Amino acid sequence: MAFGVGIESLAIVAVMVGLVGFFYSNLGLGGGQLYVPIMDLFFVSLVMKEIVPLSLCFAFVTMASATYSHSRKGLVDFRLGLLLALGGIVGVVIGVLFTTTVDERMVKIAFAALLLIVATKMMHDMYRTKREEGPSVATSSRTRRAAGIGVSVLTGFLVGSFGIGGGVISVPLIMYVFRFETRKAIGTSALVGALLTPAAFAAYAVTENVTIHYDLALVLTPIIFVMALVGSTWGLAKLKTRAVRTIFTGGVYLAASEMVYSLLTQ
Repeated sequence: MAFGVGIESLAIVAVMVGLVGFFYSNLGLGGGQLYVPIMDLFFVSLVMKEIVPLSLCFAFVTMASATYSHSRKGLVDFRLGLLLALGGIVGVVIGVLFTTTVDERMVKIAFAALLLIVATKMMHDMYRTKREEGPSVATSSRTRRAAGIGVSVLTGFLVGSFGIGGGVISVPLIMYVFRFETRKAIGTSALVGALLTPAAFAAYAVTENVTIHYDLALVLTPIIFVMALVGSTWGLAKLKTRAVRTIFTGGVYLAASEMVYSLLTQ
């Protein structure tokens, strides 16, 4: 036993979260949809409010790597990203309060529901057959600002409560509301996540009834950083987003199944 978990469990988690970082850095997602269930499965001694801060560390380096790689190709709108991150701070605070005060079982139920919704939405987006029409949302600048504020708060809540990067909300927001092409939406979403995840981690760090496992973070975070940086650089040149989405939509469904299993066996 080391770091409060078994060495074998630590090694398995290191490999799995590294692979998640490699691929998810290409999708504008922090990877928390899989980081959290992976740790919940293998780090059995940790509870959700200990797992979420670790996931925030992982999501930060995943999205920071993606921001760097996308910005080198001019695929990050820094002004919009900063504005959305400012709106998301309110949601972060609410999300942290949710996870640290609500019963563990309720947090897992909410997270499992989120995973199912996310995976189903991704599957729908990939396989709908009708031709995409231009965005019909936000026909005026005032409506766009209102939509941006509302969804950025929701993004912050997801970051703070579940330890994810929030890209599942911010990528569609940026694409459909602000009419960005996919790669630029992903790059800008990565910036939002890279700004909100440290804020959420800081909120957990100053909360009295939360234990931060800095030793695990120091071991696993550099692995994810390297894998995410390599993955996002390679993916910008060669990766087919649809294929990766297909693979990881299945992964999100599996993660949801793990959370349901965890609930049933508690």
